[in-house]
Amino acid sequence: MKKLSVFVLVTLFLVSTFLGAIAADKKVVVGNKNFTEQYIIGQLMKQVLEKHGFNVQLKADLTSMTMRKGLENGSIDVCAEYTGTAWMTHLGYPYDPAIGHEALYAAVKAIDKTDNNLNWLDPIWNHNSYALAVWPEFAEEHDLKTMSDLAELYRKNDGKVSTFIDFEYSQRPDGLPALEDYYNFEIANSHLKTGAPGASVNALENKQTDVGMVFATDSSIAEHDWVVLQDNKRFYPPYDLTPVVRSKVLEQYPEIEEILNELVATFPGGGEDWTAERMSKSQKAWSALNGMVDIEKMDADEAAHEYLVEHGLIEG
Repeated sequence: MKKLSVFVLVTLFLVSTFLGAIAADKKVVVGNKNFTEQYIIGQLMKQVLEKHGFNVQLKADLTSMTMRKGLENGSIDVCAEYTGTAWMTHLGYPYDPAIGHEALYAAVKAIDKTDNNLNWLDPIWNHNSYALAVWPEFAEEHDLKTMSDLAELYRKNDGKVSTFIDFEYSQRPDGLPALEDYYNFEIANSHLKTGAPGASVNALENKQTDVGMVFATDSSIAEHDWVVLQDNKRFYPPYDLTPVVRSKVLEQYPEIEEILNELVATFPGGGEDWTAERMSKSQKAWSALNGMVDIEKMDADEAAHEYLVEHGLIEG
């Protein structure tokens, strides 16, 4: 009996050691960009993958180009990217306003899989577009509702309207230079400021600028009742947040697809067909999540943990 007990204990030890070694070998690198929504999605993916036994390294605070290069050279395995950013910035295609959310997602998914061995999983229809916003009183004073209205104000004042954007937006192919060409205006250099992500929102909050760059899911928009100038000529493509995984990683760990698609499905319409109603609900869900960090001052990992517990993906 003693020999049998020793045998059982040794066997259990070897099995647990073997399983532990397998779990330790399940290593992936998750990347995220350098603004609130990306900090949160990075933590959501990290924590839910860890729940399923993965050893996750998180690389945060990346620019769009740095994160993309990481995917392409293999230093990043998993990230969440926006369809419009991939289409125009990374793949270099012009945007056709006739392309809808589902069509653009399908095109990006097909091209990136064939040309770059990158797998786009199910999309979150949150359309986190760039936008320009103003305080309600400024909008009322100048009768501003659309980007065409704002473009007319710039032209009328020789571009001398104080405007604050982030640095990346000043250089992107779907950023300010292209927007100026598209809507036929030019901001005077003396009245244009650039800064790190979030600086434009802070400047607008403190009324240090008349026009500020925001994202469609920024919690500050609802908090301050800002007027977001409608993109009436449809310059911006859909920007729907979607997990992206390198093909080699997905071949090695096919379960990642199911794990991350389950995460996507917790958001309104995630993984289902696009509708305007689902997009609106998803934007509100992300605005609330962003608000947990920007307004309630929670850390991104805490906000992500609370969300995952609430939706039953990890234990509290």
